[in-house]
Amino acid sequence: MRNSLLRLLFHCIRALRPRAHTTSPTFLILQYRIPLGCCVHATPIYAALKAAYPDCTIIVATRGLGHSVLQHDPHIDHLLDTPDPGKTLRGLNHHALLLRDKLRSLNLHPTQILQDASNRRGTLALFALLLRLAPTKGFADIPKLYDTHLVYDPTRSLIDNNLRLVDDATTHPGPAVYFTTDDLAAARSLLHVANPHAHPITAFVVQGSGAQPNNWHDDRFAALIRHVESVGHRTVFLGTHAEADTINRICSLANSHGHSLAGRTTIPQLAALLCLCDALVTVDTGTLHVGRAAQVPTVVLAPTWQPAIEWLPLTVPNAIVLRGPDNFLAHADIPSDYRLDEITVEAAIAAFTQLDNHFPPSTHAHEQRIARLLSNTRS
Repeated sequence: MRNSLLRLLFHCIRALRPRAHTTSPTFLILQYRIPLGCCVHATPIYAALKAAYPDCTIIVATRGLGHSVLQHDPHIDHLLDTPDPGKTLRGLNHHALLLRDKLRSLNLHPTQILQDASNRRGTLALFALLLRLAPTKGFADIPKLYDTHLVYDPTRSLIDNNLRLVDDATTHPGPAVYFTTDDLAAARSLLHVANPHAHPITAFVVQGSGAQPNNWHDDRFAALIRHVESVGHRTVFLGTHAEADTINRICSLANSHGHSLAGRTTIPQLAALLCLCDALVTVDTGTLHVGRAAQVPTVVLAPTWQPAIEWLPLTVPNAIVLRGPDNFLAHADIPSDYRLDEITVEAAIAAFTQLDNHFPPSTHAHEQRIARLLSNTRS
C-alpha cells in the first residue's frame, strides 16, 4: 500500500513538470548532506559530467561547508547557497518553491536533478520531486519517488557509487578542492611562519571530528612525531579550534616544536596548504579527504570497524592505509576506550619512511599539485 501511494504521488507531481526549454543538458545537483568527506567525494561527479557532456550546464544547490568546498570548482557553472530543506512536508515544499524561484530568476531550466550517494535521506528524494522541474535520479531510500533510482553498492567506494550518476562517464576523475591565488598566498604565509627555513614539512591531524571513535593513542602519536622531526621534517598540526587542547597535549608529550594551524584556514586555504606540504599523517577525518584531493603523500590511520573500501584511498599510489583486520561493529558496540589499537608505532614509522623514500620532498611536486587545483572561478 505504501509503495502504491508513493508511486501515485510521484505520477501526480511529475505531471506538473514543465516541458524542457533546452536541448543541452542542464544538471541540478542537490548537495545537502555536508560532512566534509561527503562534499569532497562528490566532486568527481562534476568533472565527469563535463567530460561526458562538454556543453552541459551544472548547477549545485548546497549550503555551509558544501558551499565552501565547491566555491572555486571550475566545473560548476552556478553554485547556489541554499538552506537545508528540512524533513517536514511543509518545509520541503516551502524550500522547493524558494529554489524554483531562484532558478527561474537566473533563467536556469534543469533537464535532470541528481542526488549523490551521500544524500540518501528519503526526504531528499521527496524534495527533488517537489521541485517539479525535471526527471530525478539518485540513491535516497524512497525509490518510488525517483524517475531513476540507484541502489548503493557496498562493494564499491563512495566515489565509484557517485560516478554511477553519470550515464556516459568515460573518465574516472579523482576528488578535487580548488583554491584561488589569494588562498594560496594565505597558505604560503601560514607555512612561512611555521617553517621559515623551508625544511620539508609534514602535516598531522591527531583528532577526528568526534562523530566516530577513530583517534590514536597520544603516546604513539608522540613517538611518530619525534621520528618525523628527527629526520629533518618540520611539523604542523591541522584541525579545528576545538582540537587545540589535544594538539597541545600531544605536542608537549612529543617535546615537539611543531606549529598548530588548527582553525586558521578556510577549506580552500587548507587544500592549498596541503599542496605545499610534503606529507600528511592523519586519522580518518575530513582533512584526510582534502589531502587526497590535494594529492599529498599520506599515511592514514584508520579504524577496522567500517568497510575500508567506502572512504579510504586504497588504490591511491601515494597513500598508505594502516588498519587492522576487518572487525565490523555497530557504533554502539565499539569499546569506549578504542584508540586504533591495532596500529603500532613501528608500522606508522615504516609507512612514513616508505612514502618519504618513494615521494621525497620536492618543490616541483608542490607546483604540480598547485597547478592542478589553482582556479579563478568565483574568485
